[in-house]
Amino acid sequence: MRRKISVVLMCAVYCCIFAAPFQCMASETSPSLASISFKNAVINEKFTPDVQEYTITLDDNQESPTLESYKINGTADIFVNYTYNDANHQTGITATLQYDKGSMIYNFIYSNPAVNSDNSDNILSSIFCTYGEISPQLNNEDTSYKLYIPSDLTHLTITPVTRDVNAYCPPVELILDDNQTPKITLYSTAANGSKREYSLNIKRVAKTTSQVKAEMERPDFTSFVEGTRLYQRPEFIITVCAVAGGAAVVWALFAITRRVAVNPYDKDEKPFYTPVD
Repeated sequence: MRRKISVVLMCAVYCCIFAAPFQCMASETSPSLASISFKNAVINEKFTPDVQEYTITLDDNQESPTLESYKINGTADIFVNYTYNDANHQTGITATLQYDKGSMIYNFIYSNPAVNSDNSDNILSSIFCTYGEISPQLNNEDTSYKLYIPSDLTHLTITPVTRDVNAYCPPVELILDDNQTPKITLYSTAANGSKREYSLNIKRVAKTTSQVKAEMERPDFTSFVEGTRLYQRPEFIITVCAVAGGAAVVWALFAITRRVAVNPYDKDEKPFYTPVD
């Protein structure tokens, strides 16, 4: 009987020894992309997290597709970029998941790439930046913008999106200190070689990356910048109101003083000295 018990205990010990590594491996499974979709494009194959190569068909192959929505299994950041051929014409999109112990890249190749056309369209339709917000909203006239980022963001990846699929604007990737706010210049080049210069002035908001990420995950999210600008902060509004109120009080006291103060001169009193002709 004791021998049987000993055998059972030994088996249990061996099971624990061999099972522990597999449990660790299971708990350290790398993050993956659960789903993804694009504007102006449809993925041809059924998307699954363990497959990393796909083809997509553009609704309009003269316009650049952009990221529409995504879901991630695990904790990771997503960076979207475009792939180009030797002539700097778009051939596809890459979605890169970046996490603590590595990265995973998903490739989406255009099944109907645009026929090269010689035009002067060098306008950007959007600027994608993980945990970044462009202000004012990108339009066809302005070329100078503010790019708001969290206070502790140090890995900055900017993906310009050209309106014309034949145009080209290289992405920007920077490693910053948490107090750096550089000015970034983007050059968008049309198919005919004409260029358009964009400037991005980096501004940091009083929120951490984790706070901004949590806000972005809310279904009603619209902006993480609103309420953080100086003129929108409560202390600024209180200060302005206090100054305005103080000025109003001073003006009221001045008006009252002028009205009730004693006038040292009597307009009905005859002059003491008579002017000499």
